Amino acid sequence: MELLTILAADYANISQEGKLNVMGIFKDIYATQFPAQHPSMYLIVKLQAELGEFDDDRTLTIKLLDEDGQELMKLTGPLKMQKPSGGRRPEANAILQIANMVFPHAGRYEFRVFVDKDSKGSLAIDLAQLPVSAKAIEKQQE
Repeated sequence: MELLTILAADYANISQEGKLNVMGIFKDIYATQFPAQHPSMYLIVKLQAELGEFDDDRTLTIKLLDEDGQELMKLTGPLKMQKPSGGRRPEANAILQIANMVFPHAGRYEFRVFVDKDSKGSLAIDLAQLPVSAKAIEKQQE
């Protein structure tokens, strides 16, 4: 199994024609304080089967880790590639909506993709703290 694409975005879907639509791709998230809650993101994973990897029952696992390797999230589901038609290797799209994800601190986080127990790739997301303006501090104190 080959990882073709891994993206974080504001929105994604698959059209009736099978097209993968992605809007608002990002690798950075900014917050004024931590822990920070991100309201909604989509993680897009596109895999392609190698020769001989058809009709096997596999397991797709996606983990979110912090800089220390602490697992913050783990999603697991079945994966089965159908036999190719027309000489093309089959592809599978996974679109995962992640709502209200809490990031405990600023720093680098990483989504890692596994098929069975084989690591297929990763996507780093950097969280940074924005400075709080003096006006915002004054409003909080009122």
